[in-house]
Amino acid sequence: MNLIKALVFFSFFIISCSSVTQYPSWYLSTNKDSSYLYGVGSSNNLQDAKFEALNDIASQISLSIESDINISKEQKNENLSNVINSNIGVNVGDIELDSLEYPLVEEIDKVFFVQARIKKDIIISKLNSNINFYVTDINNILNSIKSSMCRTLSPKHKHNLSLFMSKIDLYSKQIKALGGVVSNQALIDSVNQVLQNQPTAYYASFVQGGKGDDYSLIEASLLNEYNKFFDIQSKDSKIYYIENRYNITRTISSVGIKFYSNIKDCSNNIIFSTSIDVDSKDINLAIDRFKAQLYKKIQTWVES
Repeated sequence: MNLIKALVFFSFFIISCSSVTQYPSWYLSTNKDSSYLYGVGSSNNLQDAKFEALNDIASQISLSIESDINISKEQKNENLSNVINSNIGVNVGDIELDSLEYPLVEEIDKVFFVQARIKKDIIISKLNSNINFYVTDINNILNSIKSSMCRTLSPKHKHNLSLFMSKIDLYSKQIKALGGVVSNQALIDSVNQVLQNQPTAYYASFVQGGKGDDYSLIEASLLNEYNKFFDIQSKDSKIYYIENRYNITRTISSVGIKFYSNIKDCSNNIIFSTSIDVDSKDINLAIDRFKAQLYKKIQTWVES
């Protein structure tokens, strides 16, 4: 009986030992060459093992740049194509197979173990190329600010510069996390300094028709809407000028507002122009419709 128990125990021991995955000695070791990003993968299919290794590299990038990196796997003409993309819209770059190296490939018990690596300089170079892509557009905006002759920038300038810089700032963080040097750093610093300023303007209104209470209500609405885009200050030749003209008409059953507005830079160039025509049964409803249209039109201009 004891012999049977011993044989059963030995059989379970052999089975349990044989089920343990055997790894190559290098598979879980730390790589010392800091000029590369490394990844490892395993599968009973070599191509899948390579993909897992690339996925591991993506994880290393994700940890380095504090972004979530996804790898999309596509099969094209029986050739494996892997693309690393950030799910927040930042393209780290298509990493083709010829950019990757597989210094170690080993098969143990029909399982393939793969080590993949890619030079950090390749990714850093791609990220710097992404930064350089925006340089022309940024310089065009800076030149536009300069030609306005104002000491501040417009909401449109600020919006577009902020969009470009949000991408560039992330690329810069990625490059620095990978130990690289950011290109066009002086320009980046200059733009960040410009963005410390707020769009500033003063405005004047020229009114016809209506009555005193109508004017005060509309002026309060104008100030409220313009303050969403500008820091409104007193008259100054070095800040933007908003010129409003509106006509208020009243009948027994309705109130109408015909409104025209121009925003001018300090060279007297019109950079935004709009007209609004609303009609409602009372002044408050008319102003509500007027405010909504004015905000939408300015916002559309800013984002265009």
